[in-house]
Amino acid sequence: SLLEFRAVKRLDPDFPNIGHLLLAAEKKNEEVSGQIVAFMETAFEPEIHELANFLQINEVPQLAHEIELLLKMGKPQEALQKIRNAEAIVPDSKPLLLLSAAVYKKLGRFNEAESALIRAKNLFPDDPEILNNLGNIFLAKNHFKEAKNVYQKAIQFAPNDRRILNNLGILEMQTYQLDRACSIFERILRDHHDWPPAQRNLVKISRIQKELDVEILRLRNEFQAHPTYLDIGLALGKNLMFRGVMHESREILEGVISGNPDLIPAYFYLGTIHELLGFPEKSISSFREMVVRKKRNQTPEFKAFESFLREGYQDEALEEIKKIAVLDLDFASSHINIGKSYFEQGAWDAARRHFEKAISINMTYPDAFYWSALAKMRIGKPANAERDLKKAIELNPRFSDAHYQLGMLLRGKAPKKAKQHFQTAVSLGLRPQFAMIAEEFLANHP
Repeated sequence: SLLEFRAVKRLDPDFPNIGHLLLAAEKKNEEVSGQIVAFMETAFEPEIHELANFLQINEVPQLAHEIELLLKMGKPQEALQKIRNAEAIVPDSKPLLLLSAAVYKKLGRFNEAESALIRAKNLFPDDPEILNNLGNIFLAKNHFKEAKNVYQKAIQFAPNDRRILNNLGILEMQTYQLDRACSIFERILRDHHDWPPAQRNLVKISRIQKELDVEILRLRNEFQAHPTYLDIGLALGKNLMFRGVMHESREILEGVISGNPDLIPAYFYLGTIHELLGFPEKSISSFREMVVRKKRNQTPEFKAFESFLREGYQDEALEEIKKIAVLDLDFASSHINIGKSYFEQGAWDAARRHFEKAISINMTYPDAFYWSALAKMRIGKPANAERDLKKAIELNPRFSDAHYQLGMLLRGKAPKKAKQHFQTAVSLGLRPQFAMIAEEFLANHP
């Protein structure tokens, strides 16, 4: 979203509210990145300092300290030059390679950090510290499969290293395998009872599990009651993915798409699930469909994706398509949710304003028109409510509750039309209290 907002700012610096949106996205990006980093306990820099104390290069007894000072002074090129000078003298030094990788990582140059650590790994293949730090770089690059392989190899050589186990737990969290992550943190705490990182992570993950379980149960019940409400199915599929229930999530999302192929977020979640399950071809197919439906298939990134795919570079193609297969912030959906909250509190006019705002942002949501109609009925605007209900049905002809509400609205002035909508609502499936009223009307109007 941050990349998208920056693009808007470049295209139209005076776009309404773009400054605020850009600032909010930047702050959120920093906050989330900070939270992810805070989970990790690498002891990366302290160990490097300790190792680097043994380096005696060009009469600089504390190379790590010198480089750290240069970085704090905003002189990254000078820091890198010192490392290059040192590499010319001791090219196969483990502490120097670790130090080099740490500097590149600090500068956000992950590819160079990865190169330094792979070189170190080739020189010291059984070193768990090098493997752990290499795993951290893979994790920072979202190369989850490679990170997991490296962490598991590191654990073979250091089975009780709490830092490596913790980082593996973080990886499981980031790939939505919450139960596995929970088991890893519990394993750490069996041997290291009071270690704060594992304690914090276990508390956090337990809370997330409980929240997701409650939300999934609620959505599952709602979707069973209203199987034509595909937005509920989309939310259920997404939350199941976050909970790590990948196969059920995939099944529900595929059903959502078959019911409404224009629910674009479903393709994003399916692409993510297929990638995590190790099906890159299916992942590419889902992300590609998302990009095409968003009409972003004329971008340079898409052309690069197609080029990689033609040449058989599947991993590179997947990375390229993911650059443009990004979810937009759904402000319309946010307004619908806020409007529902006002509606439940009886603040009909405030609810109506939010539903109308959602419609002005995105006119393809039948829910926005449906709830707008309910609010307008409450404030005495039946003609406007009738128009909105007809629009909701136009967008989703199988919207049973919209048919029911339109039947209720028309039963006095147009009982024949009301009967048609009640019959449709009952045939599609209604909650019991609505069905009872509709069936009573139908019985009295044979």
